[in-house]
Amino acid sequence: MSASALEDTQGYSAKRATSATKTDTPLMETPIAVQVVPREVIDDRKPTSILEAVKNVSGIQAPPGGYYDNFYIRGFATGTDTYRNGLKLNSMRGVPDMAFVDHIEVAKGPSSMLYGRVQPGGLVNTVTKRPQAEAAYSLQQQFGSWNTFRTVLDATGAINSDNTLMYRVMGVYDKGDSWVDFQHHENKAGAAYLTWIPSSRFELNVQLEAYDKKQANVAYTAQQIPVIGNRPANLPRNWTQNDPVMWSNYPATEKSTLFSYDWTFAFNDNWKLTNRLGYADIDDVQSMMTPLAFNAATGMMTRRINYNTVQRKVLTTNLDLVGEFETWGVKHKLLTGFDYVHHRTTYKGYRQSGAAATPGVPAINIYNPTYGNVNVAATDGAINPSLSNILYYQNMDDRGIYAQDQISLGDHLEVLLGVRRDRTFDPVTVANKVGTTGAACYPNCDGTLDPNTPTEYATSPRAGLLYKISDQFSLYGSYSKSFGSSNSSARTFDGSRPPPQIGIQYELGAKASLMDNKVTTSVTLFDLYQRNRMTADLAHVGYSLPVGEVRSKGLEFDVAGQVTKHISVIGSYTYNEAEITKDNTTGANSIRGKAWYGVPKNSASIWAKYDTAPGSAEGWAIGAGAYMNGERQGNNTNTFQLSGYARVDAMVSYRTKAGGHPIRAQLNVQNLFDKWYFEATDGATNAYYGSPRAFTGSVSLGF
Repeated sequence: MSASALEDTQGYSAKRATSATKTDTPLMETPIAVQVVPREVIDDRKPTSILEAVKNVSGIQAPPGGYYDNFYIRGFATGTDTYRNGLKLNSMRGVPDMAFVDHIEVAKGPSSMLYGRVQPGGLVNTVTKRPQAEAAYSLQQQFGSWNTFRTVLDATGAINSDNTLMYRVMGVYDKGDSWVDFQHHENKAGAAYLTWIPSSRFELNVQLEAYDKKQANVAYTAQQIPVIGNRPANLPRNWTQNDPVMWSNYPATEKSTLFSYDWTFAFNDNWKLTNRLGYADIDDVQSMMTPLAFNAATGMMTRRINYNTVQRKVLTTNLDLVGEFETWGVKHKLLTGFDYVHHRTTYKGYRQSGAAATPGVPAINIYNPTYGNVNVAATDGAINPSLSNILYYQNMDDRGIYAQDQISLGDHLEVLLGVRRDRTFDPVTVANKVGTTGAACYPNCDGTLDPNTPTEYATSPRAGLLYKISDQFSLYGSYSKSFGSSNSSARTFDGSRPPPQIGIQYELGAKASLMDNKVTTSVTLFDLYQRNRMTADLAHVGYSLPVGEVRSKGLEFDVAGQVTKHISVIGSYTYNEAEITKDNTTGANSIRGKAWYGVPKNSASIWAKYDTAPGSAEGWAIGAGAYMNGERQGNNTNTFQLSGYARVDAMVSYRTKAGGHPIRAQLNVQNLFDKWYFEATDGATNAYYGSPRAFTGSVSLGF
């Protein structure tokens, strides 16, 4: 994001964002739904993850169980793709660290026209902090429930006297336990950023981040509550199917390095060229103990361990040319560009398959579990010989070219037209063992890439029309199409490769900038389709056809800003009907006409802060808010449900100066009234709890 856009974010309100158009465009002139979570909201709410940070944005839910960062936007999971400074990351957890984030932008709906292969609900783009010319140093110490201990260092300033070379260095140490038994983490992260502005026409930003993470029972794998009847089993919130051995003997680790740069050269006041590049090198040990089979009558659960070493390299880059010009009195802002993403993964190790439990891992009774009795020697005997097995490769290669024109017809009418052409290559992995393929070869496999995988092509258009009633009010409508998940692993009877899934959306909205432009608000109607989902081929048992469809439609409302001198607010409301509209499955498992799982019809959030002395060095601030979800279906057959809930959070802080140095002390309480609720499900047979009441205290000192 450009410096001008960053400066246009004040308090809880943002006036501009780049994620929806890749240009520095005011939100009031953008015919796309896009929301921003500014840094001040992040500082006040103290979220521990990006998912928690965006919960005040409409249309976002906790995703189905997954190992990597993932979001549900307008009913559809974003998958393993996240975005950092406009570039795609793939299959990462907690990146970037919240300490490195300046703000977060959420672009709603199909976004392939600018970003290539992306799921139809939208994308979450985290924008990192940048070096500042004015020297500033800070130390923040957090502590809280479940032995939470987190230290953050941040230093920035100019390296030379004319402020053309600036730096920012940040470091994080984070350790703690969890409300779930045997779940622990110890993470380290560092960032070094450099900005060089030798002239008014050129700017270069170089960034390096490094992560060293150790966790036991990552994310949803920490706790999978089995479903009995139409509700999850009545178990305590600290219950787990895991065991202490997962921390002592089989921890999940991740060592990753991210390098990125972006430079912009302005030919003149109207034309500029920008190049961005990101490279991630990740060594991941995916270790998890999950349920294998559950007997509801006896309460007995068998378990298995997956222990996999993963080497992943992701390279992504783009080149954008932006120019502003006039033709016959009509103003244009033209964007042309191309991008390239290469993702290479080697997945090795032990993956338990079939009905047999992992050797050495005993079954447990969920109502009276016994822990600490895993036979490590027997388990090692199964895992260690398999660590060199190649379970599969992934070798994704995507590239696309795009063009977008933002046309101003007078002072009131804005037109957006864009189109993209993509070429993607995503070969199928064949896992071999003595002539067998697929799961039959586990745990001893040697994976090879299928050389016969065809190349896919896709065209993604987008069009929008916005009418500015005044500087404070605008109306808009848009159409967009995208392509997302590949269906390359599906088996069709004729042997053809099915087309990728696509998204199509129609959107109408209104935007307003109120109270002397201190408050932004928007109302959006959307009708979104995900097509080409694989479903059963009724004429050929065991084969599939790309004819499935899910429709998600609804209304969203968002508001953010300073409503009085002392009160700031951010909040949202969502009404969302998500339904499976086409599917060939028949009988008891038929899902046509069923609600899409994990999506409540009604959800809302509100957070308000009262500051006794806004903008001054000394003062108190008190904040409180609620996050509310209606009942959700736990799976696509709608055989079990998660009850609705309302969670209340609160905050109190005091800031002052001591010896000329700013100090801020703050206490945050999540789930103030200790509400019991289920956050999400795995979409099949298990659910997981949301956090009980948790306290986080923090003290920050500036220099």
